[in-house]
Amino acid sequence: MKQTITLEGRNMVHDALISQNTIQSILISNAVLDDPRIREIESLAAKKGITCDKVRPEQIEHLTESGNAQGVIAYMDLQSPPSVEEILKSKPNPFLLLINKLDYEQNLGAILRSAWATGVDAVIVPNTGVHEITPVVAKISQGGAAYVPLISQSLFLALTTIKKYAVPIVGVEVGLGGDYTKQNLKGPIALVFGGEAVSLSEPLKKYCNIFINIPMVKDVASLNVSVAVALVIFEKTRQDRT
Repeated sequence: MKQTITLEGRNMVHDALISQNTIQSILISNAVLDDPRIREIESLAAKKGITCDKVRPEQIEHLTESGNAQGVIAYMDLQSPPSVEEILKSKPNPFLLLINKLDYEQNLGAILRSAWATGVDAVIVPNTGVHEITPVVAKISQGGAAYVPLISQSLFLALTTIKKYAVPIVGVEVGLGGDYTKQNLKGPIALVFGGEAVSLSEPLKKYCNIFINIPMVKDVASLNVSVAVALVIFEKTRQDRT
């Protein structure tokens, strides 16, 4: 089943047009037609046979959900994400992120952005809290939402499947395990994080093979979850490259 997502902003729409994704239509404000990036968007759209409708600026303002559409909105088809098992079967070194619970669209967007940059195969979240690609998520992800599968399902079911394929499961938790920069994160891995307001639950911890933490000064309880995710996955990418 296809989902149509809204892309807002000149760079996001431009990048979507040069990808393999299917753009249904584009709305452009009459106020930005002379902008070089907008002219480039129109040219790319014309080559793909995509309609660009010129509309009044207030129409864009009425439709925008990110609050910063920069005069252009596109509607793109998003294919249904693969299952966790399909990813595990198809990837020789699967790289998965599991997040306990997210309450803010901005954090999910930032996580998808970092996941795209580091080659994550899928982000898995429970179907409570933020678990869909909204216009705000798409905007913050700066394209990541179009390229990184977002799977909404029970983390326990996902972790059961991951264990079946013997992929190491690493819990990221304050005060548990060792320094994340000193743990071997190379190769196949599933990283499990808490959410904005919750740490890893005891049942989730039972699925983890090992734990790592991000060292901090004592007066800071924890980092924003999207920051914590970015630190750990970029460290994994660094290790894989070296």
